Amino acid sequence: MTPESHRYRPGDRVRVFGGYEGDDSIWLGGRDGYSGVIRAMTSDMADLEMESELILAAREGQSWQDFGAGSPTALRRVAVARGRWLVLTLAYVGAAWVDPINRIHVGLCEQEPELASVPKGGGIGYWVESHAQCALIAPTA
Repeated sequence: MTPESHRYRPGDRVRVFGGYEGDDSIWLGGRDGYSGVIRAMTSDMADLEMESELILAAREGQSWQDFGAGSPTALRRVAVARGRWLVLTLAYVGAAWVDPINRIHVGLCEQEPELASVPKGGGIGYWVESHAQCALIAPTA
């Protein structure tokens, strides 16, 4: 961490973007990313409230894994994922919530997530991306 680095905290406004398939990643839906405010954090997860609901249709013949309110394995698969909460999970052991983050996993939740309900190694919401990035827009006041 350099003196210019920012350690994320609740209240920060961030942008989540990119993906395994770059700008063509299905979860982006042709957008350049999504922004919102971090509402809660743990050592390896953060929940981000977006301003509006996101609705993602899977590609034909594909589906999204749904981990519900927190499960060690997917509970079902769905053709459409929706929600206004993103759960960001650090992708590497030892990674830190320091701007910028070059790889995070993204879950999309219909309701405000309870991060403590996610079992170690499990997921929450609809698993929509494994290789996203995160950058600070504005720190909390």
